[in-house]
Amino acid sequence: MDMFSRINDKLLHFLACLAITLTAGELCAVTAGVTKEAADWMYKKNCKVGSGWDWLDVLADAVGIAVGSVLRRLVFDY
Repeated sequence: MDMFSRINDKLLHFLACLAITLTAGELCAVTAGVTKEAADWMYKKNCKVGSGWDWLDVLADAVGIAVGSVLRRLVFDY
């Protein structure tokens, strides 16, 4: 079950950054992804719970932003 939740988490990161990129742009998606990871890191550091900084989440964010950016340019011609 733990592996499923990790895959599901990465999928959520991908989809969130894809949606943000399509609606608000790449800069907003990068800001959202980095802010989320920084919050995870601070929460684990200060409260000793949570996932902390995860580079695979950042990778999933980056892939979502890249796919969203390509779709944005192909479909919406920005």
